[in-house]
Amino acid sequence: MLLINLLRYIRQFTAQDIKNTHYFSWREDIAEIDWLTEADIELPVTKGGSDIARLCDWGEANPEVTLLVLTDGYFKLNVQQRHQLSQFDNLYLVGVGGDADLVQLNTLSNHSFRADGLDRALHTIYRPKAVGVAPSHRFDLTKIIIENESENDDEW
Repeated sequence: MLLINLLRYIRQFTAQDIKNTHYFSWREDIAEIDWLTEADIELPVTKGGSDIARLCDWGEANPEVTLLVLTDGYFKLNVQQRHQLSQFDNLYLVGVGGDADLVQLNTLSNHSFRADGLDRALHTIYRPKAVGVAPSHRFDLTKIIIENESENDDEW
C-alpha cells in the first residue's frame, strides 16, 4: 500500500506542472508502464529481487534520463555495479518501508531519501537549474549605504 501511495503522490506532483514523467517496472527487464490518467495506480506482480546489471546498463544507455528508484535497498552488488551506480548523477533513491537499507542507499547516491522525504526528492529533481552566468555589472552596496548614511545624519 505504501508503494501505491508514493506513486500516487509522484503522479499528482508531476501532473501539477505537466512534467514529462514516465513510469517503469524493473525486474529482469526495464519496461515502461502505461497508466491511464483517470485510472488508479496498479502495480505489476513482483517477487524476489531485480536485475542490478540491467539497471546499470539502462542508466548508462540513457544518461539524459533522471532515475527515481523506489526500493527497499536490499540488493547484492558487486564492486563494479556499486561503482557504476555511484557514478550516476541522475540517480535518486527513495527507501521504501521501515526496514529500508538506507545505509546502502546513501553509499550509492548523494540523492538518497526516506519515503517520507519523497517531496524533497521531487523538488530536488524538478527545481530550476541554477544559472551559471555572472552578472554583467557589480555594485558595491556597502559603499552606497555608507554614503547615504553620512548625508542623512543631520536630519535626525
